[in-house]
Order: sequence, then C-alpha cells, then structure tokens
Amino acid sequence: MRATRRALAAFLCAICALGSPALGQPSLARQTRDPADRPQATPLPPSSDSIDHLLSASYLSDDEKTDKRIFFGRYTDADLNTPARVARAALIRGAIDDPSLSFPEADPLDRAEAAYLRGEFAPALSILDAMRAPTPRAVRIRAAILEEQGLIEDAVHAGEPVLLALGRHQLTSAEDITEAVRLAAQRIRLAGPSSTRSGSGAAGDFKGLMAILDDIINRIDRHYWPAKLVEAELLGARDNKEDAVKVLEETLVLCPACARAWQSLGQRMVEAFAFTPAEGIVRRMDLIAGNWTGEDPEELPRDLADADPGAVSMEGAILMARMNLRQSEGARALEAIEPMLERFPRSPRLLALKCACQAVAFDFEKADASLAEFDREFHDSPLAQYETGKALSEARQYDQSGIHLREACKRLPSWPEPFIELGLMLMQAGKDADAVNALERAYALDPFNVRADNSLRLARELQTYERIETPHYIIRYKPGANTDGTVGDALLAQEMAAPLEANYAIVTGSQSGGIDYQVKDKTTIDLMPDHKWFGVRIAGMPAIHTIAASTGPVIAMESPRSGPNHLGPYDWVRVVRHEFTHTVTLARTKNRIPHWFTEASAVNLELAPRDYSTCTLLAAAHRTNSLFDFTTINLAFIRPKKPTDRQLAYAQGAWMYQYIIARAGPKAPLELMDKYAAGVREEEAFQSVLGISRADFLDAFVEWSRQQLIDWGMELPADVPTVRQLEAREALQNPGGHAGAGAAGASGATEAPPSSATPPSAEEAAARAKARAEHLAALQRIADGKATDDDDNVELPDATPELVDKWLETYPRHPDLLELAMDDAVEKAGDKATPEIAPLIERYAAARPVDPKPHRLLAKMYLDQSERDPANVAAEASKAIPHLEFLDQREQKTATYAMELARRYAALGEFARAMAKADRATQIDPFNPRAREVAATVAIQAKDFAAAERHIRALTLIEPNQEIHKKRLAALEKMREGAR
Repeated sequence: MRATRRALAAFLCAICALGSPALGQPSLARQTRDPADRPQATPLPPSSDSIDHLLSASYLSDDEKTDKRIFFGRYTDADLNTPARVARAALIRGAIDDPSLSFPEADPLDRAEAAYLRGEFAPALSILDAMRAPTPRAVRIRAAILEEQGLIEDAVHAGEPVLLALGRHQLTSAEDITEAVRLAAQRIRLAGPSSTRSGSGAAGDFKGLMAILDDIINRIDRHYWPAKLVEAELLGARDNKEDAVKVLEETLVLCPACARAWQSLGQRMVEAFAFTPAEGIVRRMDLIAGNWTGEDPEELPRDLADADPGAVSMEGAILMARMNLRQSEGARALEAIEPMLERFPRSPRLLALKCACQAVAFDFEKADASLAEFDREFHDSPLAQYETGKALSEARQYDQSGIHLREACKRLPSWPEPFIELGLMLMQAGKDADAVNALERAYALDPFNVRADNSLRLARELQTYERIETPHYIIRYKPGANTDGTVGDALLAQEMAAPLEANYAIVTGSQSGGIDYQVKDKTTIDLMPDHKWFGVRIAGMPAIHTIAASTGPVIAMESPRSGPNHLGPYDWVRVVRHEFTHTVTLARTKNRIPHWFTEASAVNLELAPRDYSTCTLLAAAHRTNSLFDFTTINLAFIRPKKPTDRQLAYAQGAWMYQYIIARAGPKAPLELMDKYAAGVREEEAFQSVLGISRADFLDAFVEWSRQQLIDWGMELPADVPTVRQLEAREALQNPGGHAGAGAAGASGATEAPPSSATPPSAEEAAARAKARAEHLAALQRIADGKATDDDDNVELPDATPELVDKWLETYPRHPDLLELAMDDAVEKAGDKATPEIAPLIERYAAARPVDPKPHRLLAKMYLDQSERDPANVAAEASKAIPHLEFLDQREQKTATYAMELARRYAALGEFARAMAKADRATQIDPFNPRAREVAATVAIQAKDFAAAERHIRALTLIEPNQEIHKKRLAALEKMREGAR
C-alpha cells in the first residue's frame, strides 16, 4: 500500500508539472492530427494493489473476473468477447458512438446512457420505456434527459420513487444508492435544497449526500469507484477544487479508463487556469476513447505513437472549447467543437457551448439565432443562457453577460450556479450592492459553495469599507486597525488621491503614449487588506499570483506592506497606472482588445525603463529564435510553458508596441484599438492600419529589435567577434600558447612524447594527426562564427586580463570585453570600485547602458567617498546621484534608492527633487517608519510643514508607542509658529 501511495504522489506531481511537447506548441483548435503537434498525454495513475488482489481472487469465476476487469479498466482484447462487454467498455472510456453501443445484445441501460450522452433523447427514452421494472439507473437517465429537454417539473417528478426508496433504506447495492444520490443532487439543483428533505432521509443537502457516499465506500464496497466519482463531482460543483481533485485522483487509481473522471479532473484544471495539465488530460481522453487495451495500466497506451490519430473524444473537445473560452478566444473554441457538432448534432451540451463560443467571438447575431434555436429544441432550458452568460463574463462583456445570466436565473431559480456567476460578474463590474443580492440567493441555495461563501462575505465586507472620492476615482478601504494591531489602510488610502489623478491625466491623455480616451464612469480602487482577500476580490478564491488586477470598472490592489499575509512593498503608483491602462483600453475597445496588446500598452505606460533581467530575457529569446508569434504570446500570459514565458510575453509585447509606434507613429496603436472596438480581427486590423500582415510585421520587428539589442550592448554588430571567436582566433594564431593547444578537443589526442619515449606507431601518429586537423578545423569554424553543436566542447585559451586588454585595443567598445576587464579590476580592488578603475567602469556602463552593475559600484564608491571626506560631501554625493537615479528608475520593490536620493538632493538644496523622491519612498513602502522619517526630515528642510506633519502623524500611527513622534509634532508646531 505504501508503494501505491508513493506512486500516486508521483502521479499527482506529474499532472501539475506536465509540460508541452518538445516539438512545438499545440494547436488549440486541434485541427491538425500530426502527433508532433499534440501535447503529451497525462501519465496514467499507478496500479492499485487492492484491485490487483481482487482481480486474482480465487472465489471469483472467470466470467466475474472478466466483468470486473472491464469495470476497473484493466481488460485485454480477450476480455471483450461479447457485444455487451464491448459496449460496457466503450461507455466507460467515453467512446459514446462506438458501434457496439447500438447492438441489441448490449445492456439496454448502456445503450440508453450512450444515446442520452449523444443527445439522441427519443431513442434513449424508447429503450427506457421498454423496461418492465426501471432501476435507479434507468430513472436517473430518464430524469437527466427530461432536465436537458427543459422539462424541469417532469424531471423532478421522475426521480421521486427512487428518492423515496432511498429515504426508506430500501436500496442496498452500491450502484443503486449511488444512482439515487445523483438523483438527489439533481433534485436539489432543480427544486432547491429543501425539496429532498422529506422522504429521502439524510439526502437533504450536500453534507447528507456526502455522508451516504462515504457510507458506500466504507461499508458496502470500498472499490466502487462510481461513488467516488460522484463525490468528486459534488465537491467540484461547490468549487471545493482541492478536495475534488484528490478524490478524482483516487477514482482514476481504481479505474484509469474512466473518461468521466478524466473530464472532471480536466475541468478543475481549466477553472484554475492550469491549461497545460488540462491539455494533457484532453490527450489522455483521446487515447482512451480511441485505443484502450492492455493487461494493466503500465501496458496501456501511454504516448503519442500508441494512439489512433483520428480519435477525438467529445469530452476532450468540450474541454478544449472551455480552455479557449476561458481565454476569450471564441472563434477557436468554436473550432474545437465543430467536429463534435457534426458527430453529435443534437447534444444540448455542445449546442449550448456553440452559443457561448459565438457570443465570445462577438458574433452576437449568430449567437442570438443559436440561442433561439436552442430554446425551440429544449423547451427554454437555462443551459445555453448560463453557458453564454458565464463565457461573456469571463470575456468582460459585463452588460451582455448580465442579460443571459439573469435569464438563466429566471428559468431555473433553484439552480445556484447562475446566481454565483451573476454575483461574481457584478462584483467584477463594480456593482457590489447588486452582487450581494445575487450571492445571497446563491448562498441560500448552496451554502457549501466555496466561491459563493467567499464572495458573499467579501461583498458584505465591502459594504462596510470607507470611501474616498476624487474627480475620477472611488477609493475603498477597510477602516480601523488590522487584526494584528498594525496600522490600517486608511493611512495609505488618504494619500492616494493625488497620485491617482496624476495617473488619470497620463493614461487618458494624448501625450507620453496615452490612450486619448476619457472613461465614462469613476473607476473603483479597492485597497484590499491582505493577499487572501485580494484573491477573493478578483477570482472568488484566496489564491492568486499577482498583487493588483483590473476587471475594467474595478481595480483591486493588495496593500503594499511586509508581513506573513502580504507579498511585500511595491511601487503601487506604477502598478495601478498599468492596471488603469487596462481599464481605459478595455473601455476604448469595448473589451475586444487582444490580450497581448492591452498588456503591451499597459507596460508601455508604466513609463519606466526595462530592468536588466528583462533585457537579458529578450536578448536570449531573440538569439535563439524563440520570440512568440501572435498566437503563442497571448497563451503565454495564462498558459506559460516555461517559468519565464509570462515575463517574456509582457516584455515582448511592450517591445512590439514600441515598434508599432516607431514604424507608424504614436497614433497607430490607437487606430488599432478602434479597429478592435469595431470587431475587426487582428490580422485585418494590421493590414488596414500598418499596411502589413502580422507575419511580415514579425519579420520586420525581429530586424528592428536586433538593432535595439546592439544599442543596449546585449548583441554585437555583425563585424564584431564574440569573446569565444576571439579565443579561437588566439588559439589559431598561437597554437602552443594555451593549455589545450596540443589537444584535439574531445578526441583525447596528446602532444608528441619526449624523445626518450618510444616513438608512436604509424597508426597512432596518423590518428593524432587526424585529431589535430579536426581540432584546428573546429577552431576555424568557431573563429569564423560558424560553429556547430559539436564544437561546444572544444578547448579554448582563457580570456586572461592580458588578452582582454589586447583585444580591447581593436574593439574598445566591446561590452563583453569591457565587462571582463571591469570584473577583474573590481575583484583586484577588493570587490569595489575605486577612483583608479572608475573610468573603466564608466566605459562599460556606456557600452552596455542597461546593466545596473556599474551604477551600483559607482554609486557606492561616491557615497563612501563623501562619508570619508566631510569637506567635499556635497560634491561627492552629487556624483552618486546619476547612478542612484538609474537604479531607482528600475526599482519596484524597495524604497532604498529613493530615500538615499531624497537625502542627497536635500543636501544639495534641491528640495523639489528631494520631496519628489521622499514621496516616492513613502509610496513604495508607506508603512515603513524609516521612509516616513526621511520624508519628514526633507519636508522640514524644505519648510513644507504640512507635508512634514503628514509624515510625522503617519509615524504616530505606524509606531504608536514611540513618544519621540509626539515630541516631533510639538517641535514642528513651534517651527510653524516661528515661521509665521
């Protein structure tokens, strides 16, 4: 059992860590059937020891063993020896249109279930009508059909006999009780939680249903995996994703062929934006549906080569569509399900998704027609309205979303899901009072739903928040002190108005890359007290990876402070300017802007230079031809394949945005936005505004950006050799002057032995000569810049300080050589800059103007000199200022540089600059007493007593036990009186 648990843990890790195939990006539309274009399938779970023992039990007959192998998904071709067994296996693995499921010899319930899943309701009901004594499973299938037809009252009525039997404890088998639980869950959804409390015993609510399922596993049959599957589905429906995933993994250990379990697991991944694992699950479902045979899980198809390349499951296609809808890619979502619509044209699930896809593709005319057709076919079922409203909410089409979600709520007022989605949508749209009403209804219907519970508590709490209104913003914050006794967010909220209004002027204006668009309504800024509540504000769940986010009308931000419940201080002014840019670009484009483009515009309006890590990342991607195209850049934000993908997508998007401006002028991005607002697709918009296709744009961008990299010192001009080339040239010019001169790289050849040694044989001499020639040829390839992968291990002379100095005579601005020379000089000087080597450091800074290293060295040197030479404090400090400015402009997490600059500018009497830097320090780290003390000191020096008082009063709140702050306030008042 321990081994099985270890194997299960490895399976869980594999699901979470599943990556993309090495041979390229998968196609979301999944139109290609080339295995190289497909994601790797999620690994199969480990074998269950207890199932292995069960299948080999001596008390089972051969037929019983065969049936159990099929039930547990561990069968062989030899086990599929009757039409009924073939059909049962096909149904479990999701091959719902397998020919066997139409054979008259197949179990009627398997045939009826498959017909129901295909949307062929009349044949399914015909099979059920022919049954003399309907079983709980037959009743559940009938009730499910009636529900999907929109016949809600009939569906509720159909399940009553089984629920009565459940309440009277007349059901004894694991299968019958599990089917009854499914009927009870349906009844709660269709008629409300109170509808099952009379006559059905414990099955009156979610906890009661879970208790019954637990009893099945613990008392009746611990191997009955359908009970676990239903348990997982109930947990998932209540947004208890963590527990749902655990139970699904346990289910798959029992039956790795269960398509329904894989689909439910994939849905949990999609909800969590874990698209790479979800794609792997889609691939696994395709493999199972197309080819599933073997003696045990280890021998079942595990890779691309084992699969039927034409096999695609309906559940897999639905999951792919949901992945695309989650990313507001309606057209691609539709492409994912179109083949399934041809195979299953009457499936209400597919038809409802079709409506959602068309709406998110902004083809509202077609979406309305499809919705009307759906209503005619399925008697005003709420399903299509719900799917469409939910998808539009995720696409930030809030008004349109509200129409469909409200209609779904109206059609089935006992179903909590539309109310939950409506409440969350209204929260995102900034309509919290309306959201409370929807979420209260959702919570009354399903008090066990995690998102509903979290969001309702937050919505109610937001009603208690204090408000500060500015001309363009509403700032909301939690009043009072924090639960840990620290100063609350009122301190920061009361200082936000001026920076926010300055942001508004920048973003909505026409200068400095502004969007030139006025937002109609005030934007709400929700200052959340900690990271958990920030996550709930944005996603309804406490886990989220960022510190601020815009939903359009609302910007939520985590309070920038240190502590266990926070992500730390940050430059909130810059971050909120980024998020408000989203608000404005979404408004100007009617929320139809490509993801990369809105992020690019937002990064551009941060108005800050790239940091060195970003420059390095861009240079590496450019050098290795791994820059994103227009598809992969959008996916990288929410489906990164590598840890650096999201950072690269932000950086490359901003770079492309800047190229658009360089190519077509500052108005070009705004013209593109207007095209998007009109519903023009990106390819056509580029042709219209830029006069170039997206493919040609990328080619031109790559050429332009290479020159940028050269200007940054991150790439070399074509006529300047790399350090490795110079080393190879040195080896060719001086073959005896380095350690590897007599070697032939990896060949192991050595120099000729001394004369006293035995002369080599003719064969040895020939081998050495050949190795030597190969080594020289490799050196020549490296020297010429034509090295191959095989040349990576060729030994080269070290770039000694002497060689570096020699090469710098020819290439005096070579950034790599200057860095080597600088690093060597700094190391010899005790790991610091000195006046003697300062000119060399300055040369490197000029050759690679994006690297902060020389500026850190020089700033520290000048600051140290000012402390050692009191007579020249101001002069030496002024020399540090340009380097401190370089560092501060790129800093987002610490106020250190801003505080130092405030002090230095004040020492020079430049109080306006000193005050600006002091304000920046307190904006980045508003609850840091050191930053406040610097700001107060600078304000007093500048005789800005109002600012000084603000910062000292802040200190009395941050450090309420420090009497010195009260004394400072008293002293400040005396200064004011003296100034009067």
